[in-house]
This record gives sequence, C-alpha cells and structure tokens, in this order.
Amino acid sequence: MKATRWRKYVLTGVVVAVFLLYMMPLFWMVTSSFKTEKEIAAQQWLPSKWRLDNYALILGRAKISRWFLNSLIVSTTSTIGIVFISLFAGYALGRMEFPGKRIFFLFALSGFMIPLHAIMIPLFLLLKKMNMINTYGGLILPGLASSLGVLVLSQYFKGIDREFDEAARLDGASEWQILYWVMVPMAIPAIITVAIVSFTGAWNDFVWPLILAQTDKMYTLPVGLATLAGSDTNIRFGPIMAANVMASLPVFIVYLFFQQYLVRGVTIGDLK
Repeated sequence: MKATRWRKYVLTGVVVAVFLLYMMPLFWMVTSSFKTEKEIAAQQWLPSKWRLDNYALILGRAKISRWFLNSLIVSTTSTIGIVFISLFAGYALGRMEFPGKRIFFLFALSGFMIPLHAIMIPLFLLLKKMNMINTYGGLILPGLASSLGVLVLSQYFKGIDREFDEAARLDGASEWQILYWVMVPMAIPAIITVAIVSFTGAWNDFVWPLILAQTDKMYTLPVGLATLAGSDTNIRFGPIMAANVMASLPVFIVYLFFQQYLVRGVTIGDLK
C-alpha cells in the first residue's frame, strides 16, 4: 500500500511539473502584456504596475480588429463546413454498406499522408485560375476536407449499436431522418470534438493565409501578428504580447466551455 501511495505521489508531482513547464510561456506572455519595455528587457516576471497601455497601443495602431474578423470568418466557416462534410462522410463510411467502401475510407484517410507543403503550389495555381486569390473562399475552401473529422465520426458512428437505426427503419424513417434524429444527437461529443480541433487548426493556421492573402486587409491574426515586429519599429514586445493574448482568447474560451465534450469525444465508440 505504501509503495502504491508513493507511486501516486510521484506521478502527481511529475504531472504538476509538466503542467507548470507548459504554462510558463503562457504566464510570461500574459504578464508581459502589462509590462513596460524595460521590465520585459530586464526579464522581470511580474510588472511593477499593471498597465493597459500595450492593449491601447495595439488596438489604436494595428489593424488587429480587421485581422480578428478575418480569422473569425475563416475559422467559423471552415469549422461548419468540415463538420457537415465529415458528418455525411462519417455516417456513410461508418453505418452504410456499399461497394468500394474500404477503398473510399482509405482514400479519405490519405490526407494524413499528404502534407500541405507538398500540394501548396498546384493548389495555389488552381485557386488563381478560379480567381480566388486574396479572398475568403480561397482561405476556406482547401481546408474543408478533413481526414481527421471523417475518421473520428466514422469510428464513432461505427460504435453505435445497430438496433437504433434498425428500430427507426421499422418506423419508416429514411436515411436522412435516421442521421438527423437518431445518429446526430448520439454523436454530439464526437461532433464537438471535430469542431474544436477544426476551429483551433483554422484559427492558428499560418502558412496558407501567408501564401494566399496578398494584402494586409485579408491577413488573419497569425499572419498579421507576424508582420507587426518587422513592419513598424514603434511597436515593441509589450504590444505584441498584448496582441497575442487577444488572439489566444477565442481558442481558450472554446476549450474552456467544451472540454467535457472533447474528453467524451476521444473515447470513440464506447457506447455499448
């Protein structure tokens, strides 16, 4: 019993140490947003006085409100599109039987094996021919096909007992009605998991908006924040840290309110 108790203490200590290690950069970012440049240069952990000057400067001089709006539009639209596409594909691959199902499933998962960097040039040229460069459509469209979303939802649907949709068919329900009234309510944790991961990925995406956005009016937050330090010598570390805090808030809020669904969603198929 003593050995088991000490093992729990050691594991708890390791977890707490790792947690604090991961939280240190976040803590430094938040506190630095309230510091002066001298306090940041002196590596002072806490500001001598909590000021909002950095937030006022970044809101007054940078186009952060426009970048925030762009990120919100792109992330929200991408998330909705990914959820709908993954929902239909996941239901078909997880619950229905048709010729070539396994081939389609492997084809859907092939996205894990093809990095964005390998297809950026042909994708850019294709969108250029479609006149979608420097547009919301060009930022959103390439990310709508999500292999992770298809995998999570198909495996979740596969784990639901067949008696539910069989009972619905006996009552005369169509496939659309089964999906909407039976499967979707039971797959809420998996759907929210896909939505959270998709929103976070779209919100933090840097490479594709950097390539496609040709003007600062179309920049998303990651691209806009990356240009602050080099484009304006009067914007220092304090305001940039304040901008980073503002950019991190939406993702933090999403995880804070939906973390319980995220934990349930990763336990795929545990419904029987």
